[in-house]
Amino acid sequence: MLKKILKWTGISIACLLLIVIAFYAVAAYNTSQRANKVYTVQLQKLTIPTDSASYEMGRHTANVRGCLECHGSNLAGKAFLDETTPLGVLYASNLTNGKGGINYTDEDWIRALRHGLNKENKSVWFMPTDHTTSQLSNNELAALIGFLKQQPPVDNVVPPHALKPLGTVLTFLDKFPLFPAEEIDHSATYVDEVKVEVSEAYGKYLAISCSGCHGPNYLGGPGTAPGEPVIPNLSSTGNLGKWTSEEFIATIRTGITPEGRHLTDFMPWKAMANVNTDVELQSMYLYLHNYK
Repeated sequence: MLKKILKWTGISIACLLLIVIAFYAVAAYNTSQRANKVYTVQLQKLTIPTDSASYEMGRHTANVRGCLECHGSNLAGKAFLDETTPLGVLYASNLTNGKGGINYTDEDWIRALRHGLNKENKSVWFMPTDHTTSQLSNNELAALIGFLKQQPPVDNVVPPHALKPLGTVLTFLDKFPLFPAEEIDHSATYVDEVKVEVSEAYGKYLAISCSGCHGPNYLGGPGTAPGEPVIPNLSSTGNLGKWTSEEFIATIRTGITPEGRHLTDFMPWKAMANVNTDVELQSMYLYLHNYK
């Protein structure tokens, strides 16, 4: 009897192992196909400015849209997931012309920032293009490119990106947003200029960056990264719907909500406090406060 039990236990374990191996093989194949998909896009023509006013606009955009937060204050790249993490190895690229840099042409910049694609027309990895730069106005995108092109070269060779088994499985299950090009409307067109003013329209333009973490409807949800707390609801149905504009701005400036809760470092409030203007924050408040 014991031999039968051991025999069937062994068979069950072997079958389970085969199922796991088959599942991982499917996940690995699917993820590889998505990583190597070649997109056909029509790159728009932009005139990249070099004047000082445009440079300042581009610098501000790079700060507001998180370029310097992810790629480093000198834009030479830094680790997002280093070799010790279970998901994989992901380093933000060196955006300068130094050793290890990307050395982009104007077209390459447009391809990456508008479409989330590398020089081979394959999706870049993990860069939140769809929530940061793809929907910029033409003038602001051109100014951003002009700013990035004028940065001094920094030598920094970052490791190539790679997925580990856990990262592969989570990507396959769409729990790890690795390929931004999949989320972008590559046939969309954009306005030349967005008016900088206190308005819901300007707030909507800015708040797209919030949707990367808080969701397309700003309703929040469970944390997605290890140790990440519940992501708050930023719509009118959440606490923000009860705040005044002054309370919202104070929350961003101090990291403390009107309810006395301290914002965690998962929320980039410190970066926002340093770079976002009151006009920008007031506009984001108007949009989110009224969003249903």
